[in-house]
Amino acid sequence: MIRRVFLLYFICCFLCVYTIAAGQFTADLVILNGKIRTLDDKSPVVEAAAVKDGKIAATGSTAVIRKLAGAKTKMIDAGGKLVLPGFNDSHVHFLGIGSAFFSVDLRRAGSLEHLLSKIKFNARFIPEGQWILGSGWNSKSWKNDDLPRRESLDTAAPGNPVLLYSDDYRLAVANSAALKLAGYDKPSKIIKNGVIERNADGSPTGILRGDAIAYLRALGPKLADKQELEALETATNYAASLGVTSVHDVHSDDITPLMTELEKSGKLKTRVYDCISLTKWKELNDAGIAAASGSPMIRRGCLKHFSDGDPEVIPDLLAMMIPADKAGLQIAVHAIGPRANNVVLELLDQIIKRNGSRDRRFRVEHAHNFSSVDGRRFSALRAIASMQPHLFGGGEPYRSLLQSNTRLAFGSDASITDLDPLLGIHAAVNSGAERSISVEDAVRAYTLGSAYAEYQENVKGSISIGKLADLVILSDDIFVVPNSKIREARVLTTILDGKIVYEAK
Repeated sequence: MIRRVFLLYFICCFLCVYTIAAGQFTADLVILNGKIRTLDDKSPVVEAAAVKDGKIAATGSTAVIRKLAGAKTKMIDAGGKLVLPGFNDSHVHFLGIGSAFFSVDLRRAGSLEHLLSKIKFNARFIPEGQWILGSGWNSKSWKNDDLPRRESLDTAAPGNPVLLYSDDYRLAVANSAALKLAGYDKPSKIIKNGVIERNADGSPTGILRGDAIAYLRALGPKLADKQELEALETATNYAASLGVTSVHDVHSDDITPLMTELEKSGKLKTRVYDCISLTKWKELNDAGIAAASGSPMIRRGCLKHFSDGDPEVIPDLLAMMIPADKAGLQIAVHAIGPRANNVVLELLDQIIKRNGSRDRRFRVEHAHNFSSVDGRRFSALRAIASMQPHLFGGGEPYRSLLQSNTRLAFGSDASITDLDPLLGIHAAVNSGAERSISVEDAVRAYTLGSAYAEYQENVKGSISIGKLADLVILSDDIFVVPNSKIREARVLTTILDGKIVYEAK
């Protein structure tokens, strides 16, 4: 076995040297001294990789790859850390992820330090100037009853207006940016039936009472304002911090125009496969859009529908699904519970009978709690099980699905739960003796599996020559640490299209 591994490694190094000698290129970026799990069977583990024009150009030993570096090459010394393909979340609600950062629940803030840490965390990802609203803090429950002040909020969120209601709506605190918008930084500013607490020199402390709160709040974003572009920018910033380089947005809304605007501004850090409602399939067809149409950053052609398990709706759904499938569009149907999964698989069976076999990659979103009989139908119908291990506590028969050659695509269902892929991998690996899968299989489901679910397995999902250079470096080797510790690993660096989009500080 050792001889075979050594021979394979020698052959990979030889091929790498041959590629370099033949290509004579200078890399844009190189990663050296890493433990790179490529998920490519030809060279599963390598020390180094080179990137050119946003794609993996070579892999091999550090000594060989170092020769590809030039004066302008970006060098990353991985220091023996684990390097993986960028994570691909197959089921998110991207607007919801970003919007959640604009409002902070402070009911469980047990101290001033805890409150400030929550504000600081949110401020890391939202655009400068975007308001942060919060509510529920109660300093009386804190050890020192230490009211938050303007200065401490300024430190936590220097670039954002902040207004935080206490659990008593008559008391709130704001930072300098918010106070200035209301003119509260001027000692002469007075609000009838309101209190602007001030220091001896007339400067505001940040504590507001009564109508002084309402006056300031009226200057902030209205609750009805969607602020979609800012929310998407926040979502892509947060995704980068978790090593998520691709997502499938299954909210059924059409965020492609907003994502395009974000990309043009240079702020998009996540590749997006945008799924819209099944009812709008004609719009895509009339526009000449088929499955996975678009650019490497933003693609369309996916249709999402919700199934509640009612067999009586099958004829109506088939009336939309059969022509949509015939048009080359991809269909993804939400299914939770035995009845819903049974109905969804029956729909797929009917579509195949009507339109014939083809590479349609029908997706069952959640595929949660299906019957044992239907579990065997996934593979027979070539249905993709798009699953969220962390959301459902890892309680799915992942192992039996893989053993039956069912394609798994892992995701989170964020913003309903956290976007962090390591939580999902942890849940799948620790889901029980008869259900759990290996770390390798879980990582594949969160990379190559999700890439397959969007027709992109030949474009991304592994660190292979010619594929997109989307990578993540982790603090811990999740293939080596105890399975119970997988969720404790953190992202050190995220690379998208050969460029660093996140570095841990």
